[in-house]
Amino acid sequence: MFNFGGTSVDFLPDDDARAWVADGLAQHRARLGPAAREPRLLETSSKPRDLDELFDVMCGVQAQVGQAEVEFSLVELGPGEKPPADYAALGDPEGHLMHTLVRDGEYAVVTVPQLFKVPQLLFGAVARELARIAVHRAGAPAVDPRDLEGDTELAAVALGMGVWIANGAYLYENACCGGGCGVDLRSVRTGLSMPEACFALAVDSQQKGLSRRVALRHLEPNQKAALKSSWGYVKKQPALAAGPSQAAALPG
Repeated sequence: MFNFGGTSVDFLPDDDARAWVADGLAQHRARLGPAAREPRLLETSSKPRDLDELFDVMCGVQAQVGQAEVEFSLVELGPGEKPPADYAALGDPEGHLMHTLVRDGEYAVVTVPQLFKVPQLLFGAVARELARIAVHRAGAPAVDPRDLEGDTELAAVALGMGVWIANGAYLYENACCGGGCGVDLRSVRTGLSMPEACFALAVDSQQKGLSRRVALRHLEPNQKAALKSSWGYVKKQPALAAGPSQAAALPG
């Protein structure tokens, strides 16, 4: 529990959200295979400055999350341009600066120039879309449409990209990048709230034997506070900290 300007902030998600996060992580580990069970936390590299550098970053991440053989095209949309009409969007493309399309097993990832202005948004988008591809290849689960984007981000956490998801979620929630980025964050959305993303990171890290220090290293200040809150809670819950087989068994 923290106090900012006299307002108490509890970074721990409610009971239902905790159960949903833990269950979703367990399901993704089972569905996505070894890549989602390896103890891994990807760190933020230098920010890509253009489409070629972004493509290189995404290919490098693919090699670490079990997608080395998966090919995709990366397309930047200019003002007024629309995605290719013969491709279908995976998930809900609304409110995203990057989104994945598919046609006959071929993936195309579309993005807009504004994405390059804010590193947290960029890496969060990369995590979500590579997780989206992983989920699609494994056979998309039956998820309530309202939870689809959040479930995709849980897959990203399971694949080791939880820091990127957590840092991006805070910017989305506050609709502010700190000033000067030129991105209308009020029209951009995320799947997980910042507390949910940090709770997912705490659960996934502890179940995989990763240290809190490693998880905290690349989080922004508020995300660090949220992770510490969730980390302490998870540590006291044997059913959560024990591992995937019992991850959904939260105490009543």
